[in-house]
Amino acid sequence: MERRDFLSCAAKLALATTASRLAMPARASGPALITAAAVGDCLITRGFTRNDPKLQPLLSILRGADVAFGNFEMTLPEPGMYPAATGACGDLNNSAEGPMPEELYGAGFKMMSTANNHALDYGIEGMFATSKKIGAVGIAHAGTGRSLEEARAPAYYDSPSGRIALIACASTIRPWSLASNGNGEISGRPGVSPLRVRTTHRIEASQIETLRKIQHDLFPVPSSAIVEPPTGEGLNFFGSRFVSGAPAGVVTTPEIGDIEEIVANVRRARRNADLVMVSIHAHEAQGDRETPAAFLLQFAHACIDAGADIFIGHGPHVLRGIEIYKRKPIFYSLGNFIFEAEGMRQIPREIYETCGITGRDPADFFDRAMKGFADQTYWESVVAQVTFEHRELSELRLHPVVLQRDLPRAQRGSPVRADQSQSRIILERLSRLSTPFGTKISINDDTGVLRV
Repeated sequence: MERRDFLSCAAKLALATTASRLAMPARASGPALITAAAVGDCLITRGFTRNDPKLQPLLSILRGADVAFGNFEMTLPEPGMYPAATGACGDLNNSAEGPMPEELYGAGFKMMSTANNHALDYGIEGMFATSKKIGAVGIAHAGTGRSLEEARAPAYYDSPSGRIALIACASTIRPWSLASNGNGEISGRPGVSPLRVRTTHRIEASQIETLRKIQHDLFPVPSSAIVEPPTGEGLNFFGSRFVSGAPAGVVTTPEIGDIEEIVANVRRARRNADLVMVSIHAHEAQGDRETPAAFLLQFAHACIDAGADIFIGHGPHVLRGIEIYKRKPIFYSLGNFIFEAEGMRQIPREIYETCGITGRDPADFFDRAMKGFADQTYWESVVAQVTFEHRELSELRLHPVVLQRDLPRAQRGSPVRADQSQSRIILERLSRLSTPFGTKISINDDTGVLRV
């Protein structure tokens, strides 16, 4: 049944993509020259735009582009707003205080995604406060809204070289933070624009039977947590779906209705802007964290087919490969650009209790939580500098970044330009990750270059 599900999904996606190509207008010539700079996740809790000679090259790229983009993975709640219950130890409520939007705008950011799994860490009120504060400094943002239609809608920024559109969504999202539309009698719900994904675990038939026996022993009378799949095949075990088959692994299938709605907004943006960017926050992987899940490739291609010029992924906090599809760049993940989560003044009390931590010092929590980010790859990324001529990609330059992991907690997580030896390590890894997509990255001193 898994193969039939996949083929059915692929067929529907192909029809949606074909409709996109038929519906979109002929590609306009576009501005003579337009540049974009893109980074990944921005977890900002303190100022970083200082007079540091190692930071200035990055600021020059961001400020010099017609548009600079990043994912804002924080909330900016007002005093007295309530944190949402997140559950597991380590599943943090990201929040920041002070003039963080001003910092980002001063660094050159003009457009940001607010669609991610932390968007409602302080509830709907916190989401609205974040949007208001980001917008007030002049940063256009997309991915959240008062309804699903608003969250799906493009945001626009008018640069000196032309109008730029951003459509943002997330596949990694807390279930209660999805935006919805009203039905005429009941209002819609504010939240995040989702790309919902069904995850199926493929294991041996004998393992299915073992799970079934465990399920029966624990729950002789079935509960809602273990309802059988509608197909009658496989097993739902504590909210996860298992089917038998080989090889063992995880299969991710996107919700076609979500793709169709997002793609419709890409077509809309294509008709109303000179450059279209699509952003997705996606932790999901295919095996290791550096390999994007299969549905991301399907989704990225559908967006490009519908008229997107740049596809930007983020979420796993590490770099993933780059694909050039129909002369358009797809960044499956640009990693972290600012990683200052440890700078939060305080975290909700229940997180200490869930983690078994006595006292109320956030440092005790981060001593434990940050062990999961010991790998240097979490602290390395790139700024992607993309140049279009008459709406066709002419050059892509990759500028390596390090986030100073070895500094004290109060200082690390802020970006600086990598030196030449660090740059080579980062670019060689990114080149290796991009090879499966047929992408070749030339390394010129401390910069990666792709010319089309």
